[in-house]
Amino acid sequence: MKHLTFNVCAIAGLAFSGLAVLLLLANLLSGNQFVDVILPAAVVSLVVGGAFSVRARLLSAKGHGPAKRVR
Repeated sequence: MKHLTFNVCAIAGLAFSGLAVLLLLANLLSGNQFVDVILPAAVVSLVVGGAFSVRARLLSAKGHGPAKRVR
């Protein structure tokens, strides 16, 4: 199995967190009509996004983060 890189984890964390915000916005616009489905999906999306963000942070701390620019 391929190991996830810092960039993949950071982008996935941002994408899942953004999905949670979009789901909550859709819940607001629908007038809480689908709250039984949208709210749990948003919570799961936030948890997955948080897990990817933590993984990206751990990779960065180990030195596998984004390369530093050399001038």
